[in-house]
Amino acid sequence: MNVHQVLTTLENAQERGVDAGVDAHLARLRSLLGDDLQRVEEDLPRYLESTVYPLAETGQHLVAAGGKRIRPALVLLGALVTGQRGEGVRRLAIAGELVHIATLLHDDVIDDAPLRRNAPTPRVVWSNTASVLGGDYALTRALDLVDSVDRPEPLREAIATLRALVEGEILQVGLRTRERVLTRDYFDVAERKTASLFRWCCRAGAHLSGDTRAVDALGDYGANLGICFQIVDDVLDFEARPDALGKALLADLAEGKPTLPVLLALEEAPELQKAFDDLRQRAAHDGASDEDITRFVGDLKRTRALQHARRLGTERARSAVDALTPLPESEARDALVRIATSLAARVH
Repeated sequence: MNVHQVLTTLENAQERGVDAGVDAHLARLRSLLGDDLQRVEEDLPRYLESTVYPLAETGQHLVAAGGKRIRPALVLLGALVTGQRGEGVRRLAIAGELVHIATLLHDDVIDDAPLRRNAPTPRVVWSNTASVLGGDYALTRALDLVDSVDRPEPLREAIATLRALVEGEILQVGLRTRERVLTRDYFDVAERKTASLFRWCCRAGAHLSGDTRAVDALGDYGANLGICFQIVDDVLDFEARPDALGKALLADLAEGKPTLPVLLALEEAPELQKAFDDLRQRAAHDGASDEDITRFVGDLKRTRALQHARRLGTERARSAVDALTPLPESEARDALVRIATSLAARVH
């Protein structure tokens, strides 16, 4: 599949308004990746084991709740594009998911989240302290795995990625109380908090090949895919079914988070700023009421904010696909293309 064909696919999906089905594409990935993805899934709980209760249980709770495992798939595919498979690649794939699990354990405490993947969060089942320390433990296990491979680059970049994740989280927390938040602030957070790990996953396995040109192309792909992923998540907060989203609908809005659709709506209709400020104030104290949220959502949907956000998500998917141009055509490359196109199509 060449770039022109991919962009046509994106345009057709946008015009039809269809959900291309990320789950269906991930099923095809499992076929392409053979036993590798299955072995990652089977080994993941083992790398969270600890004799100290409940360090293992917090992370294993999230593993048992399921997930698309897109980050391990990206590690495996990035490696496969450059002809790499085997135990070292699988270790990096597990490490990518362990870092993701750690961020979820930490995020749930920061956000006081009651649900994750339609199940009570570890902070609810055990405690905030257990969730934070369980996340810390998952990070140490991830770094152990990355350190076990033969190349130095994955570990060096993993440390930089963890730094970016922390910076992104603290920036996002700060935005909740900032009087005026701009879209550039949003992208600054998204690049650190979401795109950085996607970028690392796409580069990590490819480093084993020593092909720096491919590593850079895959990193650009991952960074753009991560931003697209965040935009899609923001749009789905307004439109998805709660059972499909894995968390309460409008959860981000109820927490007063300035997500991309909100910021685009405020740019288009500045008169909504006071209503959003009031909602944030209530969210920070007694909690925003359903009536407050419903009223603001109605105002937002009368703007073109959601359409604008969808368009920006599609542009990032296009950029991700474009980044793959230097790579030779292969089944693995086509799979990366399908991930980007189907992700953007979820909100069209």
